[in-house]
Amino acid sequence: MPILIRGETGTGKEQLARHAHAASGRTGAFVPVNCAALPDSLIEAELFGYAEGAFTGARRGGAPGLVQEADGGTLFLDEIGDMPIALQAVLLRLIDDWTVRPVGGARKRVDVFLVSATNAGLEDAVAQGRFRSDLLYRLNTVEVTLPRLRDRADFESIVRHLIDGIDPRCNVGAQTIASLAARSWPGNIRELRNILARIALACGDEPGSATIADLIGQTPPTKLGSLQDMQLASILAVHAETAGNVSETARRLGVSRNTVYRALGQTAPR
Repeated sequence: MPILIRGETGTGKEQLARHAHAASGRTGAFVPVNCAALPDSLIEAELFGYAEGAFTGARRGGAPGLVQEADGGTLFLDEIGDMPIALQAVLLRLIDDWTVRPVGGARKRVDVFLVSATNAGLEDAVAQGRFRSDLLYRLNTVEVTLPRLRDRADFESIVRHLIDGIDPRCNVGAQTIASLAARSWPGNIRELRNILARIALACGDEPGSATIADLIGQTPPTKLGSLQDMQLASILAVHAETAGNVSETARRLGVSRNTVYRALGQTAPR
């Protein structure tokens, strides 16, 4: 049944969606879709695919579309509150019978686990006519709201989990954690992860204890000033955010997989 995940930016909505996919035991792919980025003119082709020759510029042999890519797996619709009205009607039709019809092709049934996420107030969007109420009722069969980082009671566990994923050699002391916990964290866990990535660089090749100044960037070490170091910090943060997925890290940052492997001190598989 569909799951709707609510929460502010950076609270870990995609991480929870990936966990739901893993817990489901499905063998198909986890296919993330940024609803706000889908062009109106190509909505049906992007979601449902198209047959060869369906329109000018169509790829030879056609394309399966995002929904068929998720067949047997999970379709994750991120930022669903920004979904264009035209796409909402298309999605509602899909949920009705789980049948896709590629542009210029034949109908096909699919088996898809649907997970959506939003940081917007969908009820307000419905009242303003920007979101369909019938679609909301279909999407929130199971609803989960992720708390803001500053409202959570497990801050220390989060810090230790994140730093272990970035560089387990770094030690963040209890006093530093207490100081960090007092901050407001408007960027939530994503902001915390990026700051901890900076301390992973500050630790260098030797294990050590991070200071609060190192973590929040008040007195950043001079060795973090180069563009190369800034890129490395970004790669470490996104690599941890994607649960170690090198391909997804490269896609989000717009770099090659070899660049990610080099930053991690690994050799790309042949």
